[in-house]
Amino acid sequence: MSKELFPTQLFRIGNEYTRSEITSRLTNSTIGREGVINFENGLVLFVTLEKSGKPEKHQYRDFFKNKKEFFWESQTPKAPFGSPDKPIMSKMLDGEIGSFLFARLRQKTNSKTNPFVYCGSLEVESFDDLANNQRPFGVKFSTKEIPSELPEKIKPLIEWKPSSIDSQSQTELMASSTYVSKKNNKKESKGQGRVQNEKLKKSIELYAMEEAFNHYKAEGYAVYDVSNKRGIGYDILCERPGSTKYVEAKGTRSNGWGVYVTYTEVDAAKSKPIDLFIVNKIQISVEENEYKCFGGEKKILSPWKPNSSKSTLKPIEYFFTPDT
Repeated sequence: MSKELFPTQLFRIGNEYTRSEITSRLTNSTIGREGVINFENGLVLFVTLEKSGKPEKHQYRDFFKNKKEFFWESQTPKAPFGSPDKPIMSKMLDGEIGSFLFARLRQKTNSKTNPFVYCGSLEVESFDDLANNQRPFGVKFSTKEIPSELPEKIKPLIEWKPSSIDSQSQTELMASSTYVSKKNNKKESKGQGRVQNEKLKKSIELYAMEEAFNHYKAEGYAVYDVSNKRGIGYDILCERPGSTKYVEAKGTRSNGWGVYVTYTEVDAAKSKPIDLFIVNKIQISVEENEYKCFGGEKKILSPWKPNSSKSTLKPIEYFFTPDT
């Protein structure tokens, strides 16, 4: 990362700046082909919204949903800023460094290169961690400095939208797959990562349930979804002549088998034989503006013994009540 600080004091929200005017205000940095400059205090993004004349592989989906929300898509995974795993991108997503935006509607008008409009600082709200280094990934930013009364040059940028509504909706869904904690976004490298997007979390839960249903049906059981019954500590009741099984289903996108379990689930497993049915390595795609789960491997603990010496049950939260 450059030791140079991005000089925010030299740029005014809503003003236009050519490449040369921007470069003249910088000490060492220049605008490269990647459309991103990294400074000690953050990444500066340079975006051209209208890309209809560009090759399809370069039609990155960048747009303002409104004056408070901006969606940005990276270049290909091999590019310096093309993956959430790149050290500099990880710093941005973790909130260790900031982000700043220059945008323009089109690259040229009547063969004349258009200037960029300075839109101020951005803050990461969520990002797309479904790309798996197979395609560009998206980020949802909140704008921090665009005023309520829109500057004349910023208004058309916010009013512009991609030609395909489906493409816009898909971009929004993917870029919201993982929300960023304002305190700490460090992910656990093993076990089940906390999925803060409730819609994605629900899709994973339902997929694990579906896989469990299929497994026990294949073994001749009649299966019943009892997950809506509060306080029983398991999701599925399985019955066949001479056998009853109680099943708790868990899904995770990680490669490991660690999953989050509740006090109620643990307590139930101590009092009756419950199967813990785990699906890991779940893959996610976005189809028709919905998360779709597929793949994965399965492990069944039958019966599940939470306090077994061969496993680990780790408390991660406490409920405290002070004396009154």
